[in-house]
Amino acid sequence: MKPTSAGDRPVSPDAETVTASDVGRELRRLRKAAGETQAETARIIGVTRANLTQWETAKYLPSPHNARQLDDHFRAANKLFRLVEKARSPQEHAPPAVGDAGVVDTSRSLLQVFHTVGAKLTEHLIHDADGKPLGWRHNLQKNTGPKALSTAYGINTMLLVGDPYIDLHTLAEDLYRLQSMHGWRGRAGGKRPETTASVVDALFRTSTMSADEGLARLDGSLDLYSRTRPYLLSAVLHTAVRLRPDAPLTDRLIDALLAARLDFDGSRLWPEKNEAGLVAPEASVVHTARSVVALRDVLRSREDRNDVREAADEATQWLIERSHSDDGVAEDLERPRPDGEGTTRIIIRHFTAAWVVQALANAPSLPLPRLNRALGTLWERYDAEQGLWVWGSGDLPIWQTLDAVTALRAAALAAAAPPLSPPGTP
Repeated sequence: MKPTSAGDRPVSPDAETVTASDVGRELRRLRKAAGETQAETARIIGVTRANLTQWETAKYLPSPHNARQLDDHFRAANKLFRLVEKARSPQEHAPPAVGDAGVVDTSRSLLQVFHTVGAKLTEHLIHDADGKPLGWRHNLQKNTGPKALSTAYGINTMLLVGDPYIDLHTLAEDLYRLQSMHGWRGRAGGKRPETTASVVDALFRTSTMSADEGLARLDGSLDLYSRTRPYLLSAVLHTAVRLRPDAPLTDRLIDALLAARLDFDGSRLWPEKNEAGLVAPEASVVHTARSVVALRDVLRSREDRNDVREAADEATQWLIERSHSDDGVAEDLERPRPDGEGTTRIIIRHFTAAWVVQALANAPSLPLPRLNRALGTLWERYDAEQGLWVWGSGDLPIWQTLDAVTALRAAALAAAAPPLSPPGTP
């Protein structure tokens, strides 16, 4: 008789702790027991095969909506749904773990922070008169309506923190219907590739949009101006890699991002912009870090791109050697108006510390002292009373919390014991 492996045994939702890996193993067990391929299950559930692969490999957890569909499909009698719920919920009362070196694992405190972020974003969610959720505003302190971009930020943040539960599928469907000919636009109209990239990312991760449609939307949002702005290129590339790493658009974006570098004292790095006629441009910490993060995304599935590896390694070393503070910066995007009457200005703020943390966390050899310094700057912007991250002016932009949560998750996966909790956390 063939021995029963761990992958053949059901995972119980009543276990003391449940992880995303447990969910992935149980989902894979149920699928194989049903005699289905990933493509077959994905088609029945109404998601992409890439989504199912991400769930089975523990990269992401299924949304509550998808977890319920999977549970119903496999006739799991609510066990799979409960398993996903428990994996999504932080184990708040478990004692901190102590590693082999006697170092206290601060991940429990980090999970509590993530739980607070989820709860606070739930409080800030805007509803209509009938109680239907509409989305989030850009600055959570303002009394304005929800926006497509800020709602995409909110969805992506909730997917990372996981708990508490919001019907993200309904929000995503409403967001999907807001698209225009050129994707998703801001108040100024016209093409906004950074907005379209964030929205497509949220829709794909909630299984509301296919990879093919997402790539088409990304491609249609780009113009010649985009090639001069590393921010726009890295933002679109980040989403394109998630959709399909080997797509022709992904290759074009990689080449454009590498071409956007300038030579600074022998190092090829990214400035804020790369346009003809610039006078003494400077290398940008945040744009270099953002570009490195996008290129490391590429390398996870495209090991053949030695030019990408060399560019990422060179820029990472420069970031490690930088000694100044990783505080936030603003960027002025001056875009042509869609009506052809002059230009319109868009001010983009970047949370530098969060992007430096992500870039360093993905380095081949983890530079802990430099990473810890960037984490310290990141935590300086955390407001424990608000449970969210705050800009220096006192604004409460939802994108800043998304950047912070993304960075902390990257650091938690990369390091044994960086300062992953706010100073003073027991």
